[in-house]
Amino acid sequence: MKHLCALALLTMISSVASAEVVVNIEESYDGGSVTVKGQSEPAEDGSVEVTITVTPETGYYIAKSDIQVILTYAGDYSTTREGAPQIGDNVDLTYADGEDVADLTASRDYSFTVPANLGAWVKVAKFHSALNISGDPDSEVVWSYDAKSNSISISGKGSTFDFEGDGFTDPWASIRATVTSVLIEKGVTYLGANIFAGCTNLEIITIEDNEQLLTMGDDAIPAGVDVDVPGNLYNEYMITDGWKDLSVISKDAVEMTGVEFGSGNQYDVFADLDQALMVPSVASIFTVSDIDERSLVLTKMDAVPAGVPVLVFCDNKDLKNKKIYTGKSNAEASRAKNLLNVVKEDDGLKVSLGEVYLMYNDVFYYSQTCTIPKGGVYLSIPEDTPPEKARASYALGSGDTTGIKSVIPVLSNDEGAWYGLDGRKYDVMPTSKGIYIRGGRKMIIK
Repeated sequence: MKHLCALALLTMISSVASAEVVVNIEESYDGGSVTVKGQSEPAEDGSVEVTITVTPETGYYIAKSDIQVILTYAGDYSTTREGAPQIGDNVDLTYADGEDVADLTASRDYSFTVPANLGAWVKVAKFHSALNISGDPDSEVVWSYDAKSNSISISGKGSTFDFEGDGFTDPWASIRATVTSVLIEKGVTYLGANIFAGCTNLEIITIEDNEQLLTMGDDAIPAGVDVDVPGNLYNEYMITDGWKDLSVISKDAVEMTGVEFGSGNQYDVFADLDQALMVPSVASIFTVSDIDERSLVLTKMDAVPAGVPVLVFCDNKDLKNKKIYTGKSNAEASRAKNLLNVVKEDDGLKVSLGEVYLMYNDVFYYSQTCTIPKGGVYLSIPEDTPPEKARASYALGSGDTTGIKSVIPVLSNDEGAWYGLDGRKYDVMPTSKGIYIRGGRKMIIK
């Protein structure tokens, strides 16, 4: 009898030792997968440790609290079968490297213990989308990753959240070290703090043709990373705090050659003979569409047509004595009526005294007899203008960047003469430094 009992006990232990725990898992989850990695040999009490692998897809993350494992009777019970047996509470999960993990986007293993003669059911495994990184609940900013080019694209409208703080989940933690380039598409307005921290191989961030300057949180752009900005916003990035100390470049930028705004002027003339250009965000572009005895009429332009001379207005003090940049225009700009002309002859254009107007310090003056070099811009006097109504000069106003601007003329022909202190009369503004009298007022040329 004693031998029979011992044999029965040995048989029971043997059957327990060879038992395999049945773990039921949903066939698929939205955003990732859960699979059984392996099971341990039964312990003395018959319990078995089961290890599962949880793998979020790119753009998703999952926390331990999102995974629920409940105990069932042993056997192959479908997780969707109505009335499937469920006994016990949620089984405790353990993570190999501790109770929690910082990178919730990475694949990782969890283990749990199933008592003897029971099974387990992975009932809940909710994967959260990490694609939407908007900082505003009413907008959407999403990201995508191209593994072939190791590039992240951020698109949508609005701002991203700041990549810091309690409860923060890094949406691309598992791929940070692989990212070499980033594209910020049109519509994104703000880059969150530390958004690219840890992207140790990031070389360049390209900002698409936005209509406005991007703002950013603390340490959003790692040191040494080139930021390629739109040409029409290049000057703004170069002079704006937070950006001007970074490596700001622009593959799209085109210099408006010859246009500089010193202390004495807010306007300059420009004509590019080769290509249509966008209007730089720091300036306004006008043509002179009409001229009469009282004023010039300026028409604001949306772009600069190739070969069309224009007035460039800028009152930004940060751009004094600096070059102006813009970007190439994809479409040919409309050609408004324009009394401005550009010299195209290689040997220049010879003009007589008072034949055309030339601009100096925001004033169009009657020209002296001279040769205007190739590329020079001048203002024609309409052919039907009676000589007695033509003025010796027209002063440009303070600039109206919201639309058409009529500018105020200065003095009539009789009042337009300049006189030196020795009584000598000048038909146009002198170029030598000194004190002069004009219209009964003292004028100083420095």
